[in-house]
Amino acid sequence: MPGENEWNEDLFGCCNDCGSCCYGFCCTPCLFGSNANKISGKNCFLMCCAYGLLANCYLCFIPHMMERQKMREKYNLKENPSCGDLLTTLCCGPCALCQEAREMKGRDAQPKVAFKAGEGPPVISQPM
Repeated sequence: MPGENEWNEDLFGCCNDCGSCCYGFCCTPCLFGSNANKISGKNCFLMCCAYGLLANCYLCFIPHMMERQKMREKYNLKENPSCGDLLTTLCCGPCALCQEAREMKGRDAQPKVAFKAGEGPPVISQPM
């Protein structure tokens, strides 16, 4: 069932990772492009440009909301019950992008468990 996992990162927890916070507030379109590349494999540069162009007419929340939904599906994350993806990306776009970057960074850094049937117990491997 979609949306079973809780977010590990808070929407306003930018101080937890100052690097992604500075990146998100100094170049919000670039962070969006980077996140979109990690989430769905889209071209970072093109997504950055699209976000920047749409920001001029206050429509950058549309692709951001779609990528946020894809990320929630990828990690099976719950939608924020009080404001949802639409209001989060519309009203708190830079904070949402930073939250997404921190969430992916944390989830991708967790050890992976590899198990093949008939080969004994699972093997835990650390990221390089």
